[in-house]
Amino acid sequence: MKLGNYVNQLGISVYSLSKESHVPYTTLCSICNGTADIMECRVNTLVKIADTLAINLLDLINGSIPAPVKYNFINNKISLDITDLPKAIKNTIKELEEYDRNNDTMFYECADMLYMMADRFLKDGAIDRPTHDKLIMKYPIA
Repeated sequence: MKLGNYVNQLGISVYSLSKESHVPYTTLCSICNGTADIMECRVNTLVKIADTLAINLLDLINGSIPAPVKYNFINNKISLDITDLPKAIKNTIKELEEYDRNNDTMFYECADMLYMMADRFLKDGAIDRPTHDKLIMKYPIA
């Protein structure tokens, strides 16, 4: 699967991928829409993309990225941009996604921790109410 198709199936924007991976938006647009030859891209750029998407670098280069993993616990209908979230929440989200990929029920313990963090960051003003509510709905504990 080509990168553009993969990003579309994930339901994320090229802009959010750009922010998360620190790859320029125009570069990602060119790669995703096929106007840039991926074989001519810098290795560092491809590594950033592969790491951000948690995909194999060779799969990215070969255009053989497997279909995105369907989540077991995470509500993918909730769109959430994590680029401006506090680092502790970002790290917890990465743990949640791994538990979810592995269908590990530790997901619920981790989600409970996320709720406590979200409440604290809301109280401290580090996140706003809509972001807090999206976190709660996207990563349910039951």
